[in-house]
Amino acid sequence: MDSLAHTWIVGAIALALIVYALAGWLRRGYATDLRYALTIIPWLALVCVDHAAAHGWLAGHERPATRVAYQGLILGVSVFLLCALEDWALRHHALRLALAQLVLGLGLALAPLPGGWHAAWFGLNALGSTLLVLMVAQATWARSGARGWMVLLMAIFGLGVMLADMRAAGDGPLRISVSHYFYVVGMFVLWLALTRRVGAQLDTQMPAGLERERLAQDLHDGVGSQLASIISALDMGTPQQRATAASLQHCLVELKLLVDGADSDASALSHLASLRYRMQPLLEAAGITLHWKVADEEVIDSVRGDAARQILRIAQETLANAVRHSGASEVAVTCCHVRARRSLLLEIVDNGVGMSPDLLTIGVETSPTGYPRLGKGLPGMERRARQLGGRLVIDAVHGRGTRVRLLVPMARLTAGHDSERAA
Repeated sequence: MDSLAHTWIVGAIALALIVYALAGWLRRGYATDLRYALTIIPWLALVCVDHAAAHGWLAGHERPATRVAYQGLILGVSVFLLCALEDWALRHHALRLALAQLVLGLGLALAPLPGGWHAAWFGLNALGSTLLVLMVAQATWARSGARGWMVLLMAIFGLGVMLADMRAAGDGPLRISVSHYFYVVGMFVLWLALTRRVGAQLDTQMPAGLERERLAQDLHDGVGSQLASIISALDMGTPQQRATAASLQHCLVELKLLVDGADSDASALSHLASLRYRMQPLLEAAGITLHWKVADEEVIDSVRGDAARQILRIAQETLANAVRHSGASEVAVTCCHVRARRSLLLEIVDNGVGMSPDLLTIGVETSPTGYPRLGKGLPGMERRARQLGGRLVIDAVHGRGTRVRLLVPMARLTAGHDSERAA
């Protein structure tokens, strides 16, 4: 088979995969389908550029052309694998690294560097990709799920293919190798597994957990899209309609957080990162500046399961109250490990109007039952804190803001997660 026929066959298969993935994204709205298509597109571009370079059609531009296509391929694979981990804390740092690697890599690939400086492009990508693999390995080691281990395997395999390509290319253009075809097949299998097109889930979970995740996704795709359409229509209406749109926006955020929290083993860091991402538009619309002081500590990342979800709900209710009732211009969220007390601290402070004098302090140990005038939000927060085995204190000075402070012994948090895993 000549090279032209080979390129046509490979290109046709890659194009079919892109169309199939994009059709799945448009039909079901799964971001994994879109990310897979955006991974195959630069690989198809590399196949075409490689064929053109082999036939001398690029007139001396073979090296920058193949490097630009290869740089896009590195970004596509990195984003696909990082997002497959479903770890918000990891994505926040790793995706920024991947984007920085793309920008610097494109600059080096297109720059007319003198002889010998071509190694800078190779070195940049070797270092950046190695760091990303190490971040994936750390996240996988912490969670030990089947999904994470398969993602890590593909990350290591991809790093090996990339280093082999660079070594073979030297100062010349990068070429398609046999390893590329095996890697594309591996990515295809991973994509099928992540989207359950093969009828199985990578992580071994109880049927109830799988059903909960599917229900959350269906709610997001169905009810969520309808809410978004209604909100868009109401935003341009009367003041009363705009107020209704704001309430529906809170409902939509709640729905998205439900989908984000479907992972039963997600960490407190991951849940809080998701909360920040979801609440940021609401805070900005209310004119509230968010100060985020959540420590990226391993001990906080070890808080998982139901305990992590309870912490998420307390933080979510507090921020929702700040948006709806506080009239604040600033709110600060702090979460860290208080080593002296061996406890996790979650503290949310705003500079709003505060609470009425008869509701200045609520504590887990001294709070009255019933809460005839508090509604459901604050008693629910107190109940969640009690279930965690911690103490919730809400301090407010009328006209000077509110502080919500949750302190939970780490022993209670980790013990609860260990019992869930054992069950």
